[in-house]
Amino acid sequence: MARAQEAGVTDMLLPNVDDLSLPRMQALQMRYPGSIHLMLGLHPCEVNEAWEEVLDGYEALWEAQQDGFVAVGEIGLDLYWDKSTLDRQVQALNRQLDWCIRYQKPFSMHVRDAWGPTMEVLRQRACPELSGVMHCFTGSLEIAQELLEMGHSLGIGGVATFKTAKVVEVLAQVGLDQVVLETDSPYLAPTPYRGKRNESAFVLRVAEHLAEHLGLSIQEVDRITSDNARRIFKL
Repeated sequence: MARAQEAGVTDMLLPNVDDLSLPRMQALQMRYPGSIHLMLGLHPCEVNEAWEEVLDGYEALWEAQQDGFVAVGEIGLDLYWDKSTLDRQVQALNRQLDWCIRYQKPFSMHVRDAWGPTMEVLRQRACPELSGVMHCFTGSLEIAQELLEMGHSLGIGGVATFKTAKVVEVLAQVGLDQVVLETDSPYLAPTPYRGKRNESAFVLRVAEHLAEHLGLSIQEVDRITSDNARRIFKL
């Protein structure tokens, strides 16, 4: 937390993963109530046989504590680890997208090896009441443009600094008006920290990289992406 604050990071938004992560997030928020903001959702890799029961519990929390969460997340689709669960992943995703509309909250969406089915769901659900951030965006220019037209935003993290990444090329075309910066901590630390444990302070390196390659000042990148985050998550 001290290193993050030193780097200028004032607000951190924590996506939930499962029932084990939720109490740990809540405990951290109690320690840093002015800086930590919580999301509530079920990660697609945790959509197991009991997923409906888990979502029943989360829905009860949403009903009781709507003001306690800034977004529905981390939700989405992941076909990297297990393709056999796609049907129930889609069902779980749709149910949680219902919450976004009902409780007027944005989403934080995970997509791994699943752009086809993810875009199919988002096209079917497209409406002014539904918007959110595509977490750790690494898709094509065409996908980015379609997402932005739907009103969604792109979450950009350490991957943007990798030599093989095409993220900056996409951003050069679409701009930063619907972009937020993020970490995906503890994974995907930006260069030159690649391979190390990622942390919130490193988001400054992502901002520096975007500024350098997009011809902007670090202050401009900071202002635009921070304003976007405050607007999206109503901070």
